[in-house]
Amino acid sequence: MENKLAVTSGGVKRLNTHISADILKALAMLVMLIDHIGAFIIDENAPIYMNLRTIGRLAFPIFCFLIAEGAYYTKSMPKYLARLAAFAFISSPPYNLVHGSKWYSTENVNVFFTLFFGLLAVYSISGLPRDILYRLGMEKLSKKKWLCGFLGLPLCALCYFAAYWMDTDYGEYGVAAILIFWLLRKRPVAAWLCFAGLTFVFFGLFIVHLDGEYITSYCVINFHNIVSEFFNNTGAELYVYPQVQLYAPLAFIPCILYNGKKGFSGGKYSGTVLKYMFYAFYPVHLWCLWFVQLALK
Repeated sequence: MENKLAVTSGGVKRLNTHISADILKALAMLVMLIDHIGAFIIDENAPIYMNLRTIGRLAFPIFCFLIAEGAYYTKSMPKYLARLAAFAFISSPPYNLVHGSKWYSTENVNVFFTLFFGLLAVYSISGLPRDILYRLGMEKLSKKKWLCGFLGLPLCALCYFAAYWMDTDYGEYGVAAILIFWLLRKRPVAAWLCFAGLTFVFFGLFIVHLDGEYITSYCVINFHNIVSEFFNNTGAELYVYPQVQLYAPLAFIPCILYNGKKGFSGGKYSGTVLKYMFYAFYPVHLWCLWFVQLALK
């Protein structure tokens, strides 16, 4: 079958495939389940463990991509944010339990919080300043995208650092990924190249501190490490560490095949049911994994 480029309502050229948003969600949930079976059920020393975790790296980028798409198509950003926040709290007990913690703990913060902060970061530099300016009677100013983006930068930065301070699942890396997919939505190839670069910086580069012939310590490279090493010249050196997260950019394959359509949820009733089924899958599968953990003890 010959694939032809089709222009969606958002002005983005997509391949005319059968990969809709609902198909991407189902794929992301499947590989997330595979990943979590490896993380919470399979022993780390088992030969299959790394295979399951590697497959699972595709899930989070797809979710980030879909959040960025949802931010463009949603009819109500506040309601979208409220759904993510609600399921973030609903998912907290099983997420804590499957990690071996108590029902409520600040040590484990699930990925819904990361998605919430990412979406709020997008809203803060787009719709929120525009709506505020419009309600203040500044209609002309509300139409200036550069001004809305500038006014929303403080809240956007706060969302980024909130994910870092709370140590949410994927943290500030996830917030940055969602922003990349949203800002470069009309340039999908550039978006995925930027995401690959982001992943490499967060998970691929390390600073190693050497003591004679032996490595004494290493840490993930960040801006602080670069500046510190540049000025202090402690004898550290950069090297690439084979992190499994480096497979995450491979999620571009199904996402590039995305046709820009919603998918199965065409009707109002079926759409609502399917939407909440996708949301509910996360806490439900965590509960199931926790029960399996109990059964295996």
